[in-house]
Amino acid sequence: MRKGWSDLPHELLSQIASGLGLIEFLSFRGVCKDWYVASSKLSPEPEDKSFRSDPWFLIYEGEGSEFSLLTDQDHKPYTISIPELVGATCLASKEGWLLVFCCGSLFFFCPFSRAKIELPDCPFNEVTEHVAAFSSAPTSEDCIVAVANRSKECELHLYTICRGQKEWAMYDYSRRSKFNIIRSALFYQGEIHFLDGGDGLVTFNSESKTKESRWKTYSIGPTSDVPASDLLYYELRDNPFQSKYRSKVRDASLSTCGTIIPHDGGEHDIFPNESIEAEEPSTSRHLKGVWIQPRYIYVPPGQRW
Repeated sequence: MRKGWSDLPHELLSQIASGLGLIEFLSFRGVCKDWYVASSKLSPEPEDKSFRSDPWFLIYEGEGSEFSLLTDQDHKPYTISIPELVGATCLASKEGWLLVFCCGSLFFFCPFSRAKIELPDCPFNEVTEHVAAFSSAPTSEDCIVAVANRSKECELHLYTICRGQKEWAMYDYSRRSKFNIIRSALFYQGEIHFLDGGDGLVTFNSESKTKESRWKTYSIGPTSDVPASDLLYYELRDNPFQSKYRSKVRDASLSTCGTIIPHDGGEHDIFPNESIEAEEPSTSRHLKGVWIQPRYIYVPPGQRW
């Protein structure tokens, strides 16, 4: 009797799957049950080219759970079903993981592998101007999550939690001048940095002994004649979605969640959050989107924070 492709040894199938790009890997998993099982526990490392190039963009809010994925690999969008993101809002994205708020809960989610890690009781019931960051992958022992929002024009609320903890720590910061809407957040050299997309920067250091010294406000300027100790080694992209993909979505307004791409040497590429109006103001269609690095991450079932 002649054997079919589904009868190949699982070891060989796993070896083949581990060498595929992400789109091909996802297609591989959909061929049949045996191929799906053979690749179920793989977390193939991203190719250097795809990992260091621009992230992909996922439009995840619309009708139903069929969403659009925009990549550098092709001019046409891919369709991907992600029911876990229906009614959700992405607050942060890094290294293939999304930090997601949905129905009063916060969780980490990898849309390509469906890996999910729930966080303890969410300290807020809805999202408005919330922005978030996490220091490392949620499977890392030293992962820290930070979520901030501008509750009032002159007041910030910050919530943090470390891996293994069950309760969130809460911090407040008030000042006389107004805060602009925060567009990006990241962990940087032991601090949490919040950028407003202009020249405003607010930093937080939980190790400082007093409340006054934990928070600092700066105005970012040109790098000329600046001491090396005061340089910030990250680059803030200017309107990345509008520059690259605006022609793909013209008939709707769009809220995007940015991402942080760390590089060797401690440098970071920052894709900020954007709020984009529809070209036709009369339209009421609103979409959400998130920048994400193309990674398939396997996490054992029952993985806990």
